[in-house]
Amino acid sequence: MVLDIVFGAVLLAVVAALVLLFAMLGELASRLPEQGSSAQTVRSREVRPLEEARLGVEPGTWPTPLAGISDTAGQSVVLVLSTACSTCGDVAGQLAAELDAGVGDDMAVVVSTADPQRAEEFLDKYGLRRLRHHVDDKGDWVSREFGVRMSPTALVFQAGRLQSALVFQDVDALRETVAEPKGVA
Repeated sequence: MVLDIVFGAVLLAVVAALVLLFAMLGELASRLPEQGSSAQTVRSREVRPLEEARLGVEPGTWPTPLAGISDTAGQSVVLVLSTACSTCGDVAGQLAAELDAGVGDDMAVVVSTADPQRAEEFLDKYGLRRLRHHVDDKGDWVSREFGVRMSPTALVFQAGRLQSALVFQDVDALRETVAEPKGVA
């Protein structure tokens, strides 16, 4: 009888220690950066044209937050990101790092999503509300106006007309490509 009580107490202590260990591991995991968002992430620097995009078009309508793009005489870049795309999360992290460093506010963002609430959470998570942004429910606007159904994609506008659509993973590589006259032709 005494042996059963001692065994039960030891077993209870072991179970409690395991529960505590798993709780500590869970807390540690929540404090580590998400996979894919680390500064050590290897990204492709390839920037390639999106062949399906309808170049040369000016959209029939601009979402209110992006309306000023049509009035810009120079070049404007709008990034199309999706809440369902892990690479888009990495791109959003790159943008957030630029914004935190006091640069990178020269782009706008369209967040394509099947769930507007997820888009709002995405914008908050990465601090992208600091940029001009539009939540594109189901990607209808970019699909209808430009034939773009892929993300991450950079839409490069000249005086409100789509000059180039580029698929990318690395924001720095995108910036270099967009800055080159041949990269946006």
